Amino acid sequence: MRKFKHFRKAAQVQTTKSKENYVDTFLKETSTRARDGKTVYIRPEFHEKLTRIVQVIGEDKVSIYAYLDNLLDNHFEEFSQTIVEKFNQKYKPIF
Repeated sequence: MRKFKHFRKAAQVQTTKSKENYVDTFLKETSTRARDGKTVYIRPEFHEKLTRIVQVIGEDKVSIYAYLDNLLDNHFEEFSQTIVEKFNQKYKPIF
């Protein structure tokens, strides 16, 4: 079995609370289905990591689609203010 060195480094900086909430936050089913979404291409090494996370931590009870959907949902929620500010700085209406 292949080990992921990057996971070990990241685990050292996590708090106990974030470890407890990780599964509840990210490894849960979503209300949408993959077939309702769009196709996106990711690096093969990311796909391999996502697959292993879903299989091992998620105990094969959640799809890669649901895991990514939850990751992105959390990212947009956490960084929405920054995203809006940066977007508005770059996007100027024509009138």
